[in-house]
Amino acid sequence: MIVRVGELTFTGEGPVLRDGGQTDGLRLCVAPDQRTYLFKRYKSETADEVRVPALHSMIRWRRELPDEERAVLDERCAWPIAVVGTPARAEGILIRLAERSMFEQRTSGSGETTETPRHLDELTRSPDRARRIAQRYEVKKAYYEPPYKLAVLGELLDTVTWLHQHGYAVGDLQLRNAVFTIDPRPRAYLLDCDSCVPLLGEGAMPPVDPEQWKLPVEQRGVAFDVTSDHYKFAWAVVRCVQETVETWQPDPVVLRRVMPSALADTLIECSRTLPPPGVRERLREAAAVWPRMVIGERLYVNVDGFIKKPWPTGESAVTPAPITVTPPVPATSAGSEGSEGKVRWAVMAGAVLIVLFLIIIALGK
Repeated sequence: MIVRVGELTFTGEGPVLRDGGQTDGLRLCVAPDQRTYLFKRYKSETADEVRVPALHSMIRWRRELPDEERAVLDERCAWPIAVVGTPARAEGILIRLAERSMFEQRTSGSGETTETPRHLDELTRSPDRARRIAQRYEVKKAYYEPPYKLAVLGELLDTVTWLHQHGYAVGDLQLRNAVFTIDPRPRAYLLDCDSCVPLLGEGAMPPVDPEQWKLPVEQRGVAFDVTSDHYKFAWAVVRCVQETVETWQPDPVVLRRVMPSALADTLIECSRTLPPPGVRERLREAAAVWPRMVIGERLYVNVDGFIKKPWPTGESAVTPAPITVTPPVPATSAGSEGSEGKVRWAVMAGAVLIVLFLIIIALGK
């Protein structure tokens, strides 16, 4: 379970990966087992605080899973594979890189092409912002309609629920800590899993939350658990649908455009305080429905009065396309006057011809 840094062979290739939070570097490498992993190096101050025995427990837990369940974990989570360092100190961990469909290609103004992870915060883009990004970086798809947002979030909640059932809370649940794809179907891949917390034990990492994802003031300082995960998930849905990561105010009108009123009310309840246990099943039922609202390129939403209501391509729940109605042309309009005038001229012309015909006949006599 322990690999020394000197045993890793760094490739110097791969996608562009940004550091942040407790991380001081992300590099592709070949481990002693000859497999390629991502080396997540900790910042020095983070390494000082890592609980190495708890990290070893996470690695051991994965290895002892039945093959089928380990395959599910590896498909959904960047779970620690091994510690990089010594028995006394963890310099970092080895994790599996997300599959390439969860990266997007970007081309800069100079023509340089790079691969970057497609984080879930891209689901908060508005159509206008997505349009600017698409033009600047030549991204094929920069805007994700509400059915895509909800389908990806449903997959994320499915992963969170799976971890709950196996004894772990995510803890640091936020949009930057997962990547996604919609090809060939919506899927999500959870990152920073070394921050996951045993429901009956102590986590390996010191608990850290970005400001926008902190628990309510009265709950700060308590251990992360199932209820804190559902609180943060509710805010993830609100911020993706309302297309801003900064909001602290759910908009029921916007939410009800893409989900039943009862579910919108549940999310609003979750976002105001830590949700009661009964909310879990309501969220899980919704998350099971959302992926089924995307069928190839056909998009639907489940709302009041509609099991599957078609959703227009490119339309936002925040600023839906206005309904245009062409008013009927009144009888006194210019168009009607023009038509009636032509009829009158035709009648008059016919009358003149008849008179001329009668005059000619009379003169002939």
